[in-house]
Parts: sequence; C-alpha cells; structure tokens
Amino acid sequence: MRRVSEAGFTILELMVATGVLLAVLSGALYFFSRSQGVYTNERATLDMVQDLRTAFDRFTNEIRMAGAGLPGYHGVVSGTETTLIVRGDFSQVTTIVTSTSPISNGTFPVGTTSGFAIGQTVSLLQTDGTAAGASALAKIAAVNPTSSTITINVGDMLPITSGAQASNFGPGCLINVVERRTYGAITSGADMGAITRTVAYESTQSAGTTIQAQEIIARNVLTKDSNGNDVVGLKFTYLNSADGILAVDPDTGFVDPTQVAKVQVTLQARTAGRDLHSGEYRTLNITALVQVRGQYIPAVGF
Repeated sequence: MRRVSEAGFTILELMVATGVLLAVLSGALYFFSRSQGVYTNERATLDMVQDLRTAFDRFTNEIRMAGAGLPGYHGVVSGTETTLIVRGDFSQVTTIVTSTSPISNGTFPVGTTSGFAIGQTVSLLQTDGTAAGASALAKIAAVNPTSSTITINVGDMLPITSGAQASNFGPGCLINVVERRTYGAITSGADMGAITRTVAYESTQSAGTTIQAQEIIARNVLTKDSNGNDVVGLKFTYLNSADGILAVDPDTGFVDPTQVAKVQVTLQARTAGRDLHSGEYRTLNITALVQVRGQYIPAVGF
C-alpha cells in the first residue's frame, strides 16, 4: 500500500515567498501610482492649456474685429490694464440703404433685412454725398422683410461723429449690427484669476440689451508679484498707430480709446492644483499683439 506524503512548505519558504510577492506587488503599486500621477499632471496641464487658448482666441479674434462697421478709432470703448471693452460688427450683419429719395421718420429702404431684428443696435455710416463720414448709433424699432425696410428710433440716436443727425443718412448709408464685448478679471475671492466675458448690443442714449450675461471663460489666470503673492495674470497694453505705448491715466486708470490702434494681450496661467511629483504649479504664458480693425482709416472704418 502506497503512503501519501504529508510534506509541505517550511516556515522559511513561506516567508521567502511572501517577501518576494510583497516586493512584486510594491513595484506594481509604485508603477501604477507613478503612472496615475503622470496622467493627473498631464490632464491638469491640458485643462489649463484649453482654458487659456479658449480665452486667448476670443480676445484676439474679437479685438481684431473691433471697429468693423464704425469710423476709425471707435472700436475700443474703454481699456485698463485688466479690463477691455470693444465694439463692432462681430456677427457681420450688414446692409446698405438703397433709396434715391430723402429718408423720413427713420425708415430706410435697404438691400436686405436678413439678420436684423427689433432691439438690435446698429451703426449708421454715410459713405456718399455731402455728409460722407457721418456716423451714429441707433436701435432698431421695426423690420419689414416684405418692403425691405428697417426703421430706427430716431429719438434714441447717439452721434459717433460730432454733430451727426438723422438727416445725414440716406442713399449709400451702411447699416451694421454693433455689439459690445467686455472682458475683465476677478481680482479677489474664491474666483480670483477667473477671466469673464459679457456680450451686449452697443449702447445708444440708453443701455444696449444684454445678449450673453457675464460668463467665466478661463480660470487660474494667476502669477506672483515681487512679494510672492498671487495676482491676476492678465494684462492689456495699448499702442497707438506709431507703435508707441499709451499710458494709463493715473487718476482714472483708463487709456484714451481714440488713440488705440493695437492691443497687446498677455495671459499667465497655472494649473488648478500642484504637480503631484514636483509640488509646484505648472504654468503657461501667452502674448499676442493684435491690430484693431480699421483703425488707420479715419472715415469709414474698413
């Protein structure tokens, strides 16, 4: 009869095997943890880059279009080191007055009414006749696609060029929808370093209707000052047509918008959290110098 062996592992063998297993598991865990850290760091960097690029593209595209449909040097409404307000025909909605007769009651026969609606603010820019160069802002009171006419509220007109009035606008007048873009930065609180954007129709004698309420388009646009404190990493620098830097008025904090021909945008951002390996924030800096559209032509803005 054959005996069954009851021999097994010794305590020493079990200890050695357990040690080897623990070493293998520790190595695998370290590798996994390291890989997870790399993924988290890269994901945070990608989020930062996407946020900054979104904000930067909006800045540059809309600054470049500022002044479209307006006389020269009227694309920038206001500017400080951390805020910028621009206006123009960003949606490219335009038409021309086709009448060969004098205009009455603010009703303009036009080539097309497509894209125009009641409540919009439009610029009137006269290109022909003795009043060529005259420009004003007004709100649309009525749109009639059947008769191809646009009626403005004459009582709410705001002259852009000095002395402009309703009687200046007739055949050959360009009509453009004018919107306003307001960019700024939150400088304190939990949202410090967030970049905001607001869209509205341009104001006449009354405020323009808001199209898009203030929205946050980027976060953590932050850098350090000389004392190591967090400060907003957004800066606008304004240049005139000779590329000279325009000084910000020390009393008001604003530049003279009628002199602005170019805007330099500088953004410095960091990741939402620190790098899991180095313990430091990852950062990204972007700078661009943007020509404001139409600022070299004093009459027509194109």
